[in-house]
Amino acid sequence: MKVHLRVFVETENLGKAMNAMTEAGITGFYILEYKGMSPQDWKGFVIKEEPESAIGLIRDYATDAVLICSVVEEEKAEEIEKLISETLKKDKFTILEVPIRKIIVNYGNEEEVEEEVDVWLLEKEVPCFYCGENAVQRIRVDVNKAKIWCTNCGAARYYLIKGVERPER
Repeated sequence: MKVHLRVFVETENLGKAMNAMTEAGITGFYILEYKGMSPQDWKGFVIKEEPESAIGLIRDYATDAVLICSVVEEEKAEEIEKLISETLKKDKFTILEVPIRKIIVNYGNEEEVEEEVDVWLLEKEVPCFYCGENAVQRIRVDVNKAKIWCTNCGAARYYLIKGVERPER
């Protein structure tokens, strides 16, 4: 399954994060510049409900940051997460993985290419196979594979599903 990987870093760490992603083998990315604030940064502030006040607060107190985005296979995302965690272990960063259910690419005058992915996302609270704690186990089932991971310790199990039948279209 493909995921939309989003890596939030402070601007001065952009090069380190991009080098880690490139080392993991990403084939392309895009970046968005923004100003960001963590909850700790605005704790104690009372923001007036006028847009100018809120925008002024962000301009004055927010940190310059960058969002690096790439579409990658789920397995590649895990490798990227490890490399970024090692590379930026002393720096602030956030990584989000967003499952992609469908990709439509328009090549101009060429025929439209469509890829549809049926994905099930489930959660169940049971004892973890690894740490033994009663915790939510997240389950992601794709067309031919499944991943189960513990929200407590992060341990994951992977399964390949053989003999998949697809419905006629």
